[in-house]
Amino acid sequence: MTEVVQERITVRAPAAAVYAAVSDVRRMGEWSPECVGATLDAPGSPLAVGSTFRGHNRQGRWRSWTTRCTVTAAEPGRCFAFDVRLGGALVSTWRFELTPAADGGTEVVQSWWDRRGPARRRIGALTSGIRDRSRHNRDGMRRTLAALKVSVECAAPPHR
Repeated sequence: MTEVVQERITVRAPAAAVYAAVSDVRRMGEWSPECVGATLDAPGSPLAVGSTFRGHNRQGRWRSWTTRCTVTAAEPGRCFAFDVRLGGALVSTWRFELTPAADGGTEVVQSWWDRRGPARRRIGALTSGIRDRSRHNRDGMRRTLAALKVSVECAAPPHR
């Protein structure tokens, strides 16, 4: 069974500005409580479908890990998504979908799909200390989107 968690927020900024932020994965550490940043495998090139990067993560003081990520969707102003692998195994998919909001801003829907099987979920709970990854990620997504909203709105021209 694949579990999906989604959270949404409206950002008072154009979709192009929101897309520029979420597709610059090196900035994710500015907003996320768990991801501390990313390293592009081909610095200087815009991320496109098939591009790869390493995601750097930390949980608490002692637990840190790096994942291998592959971009699966890169539609400026509309959608950015990537698959995450750990130890060669697909563990999750992350996606940001952008749509026009009624007030002229952008609705951002962040989704996470748990791609691990039951055995990997049990191992993940033991190694990470996180028993309910869905609840943990939902909380992290809410915090990430709130911080993204502040960041993008502060950088965007005044909303009309």
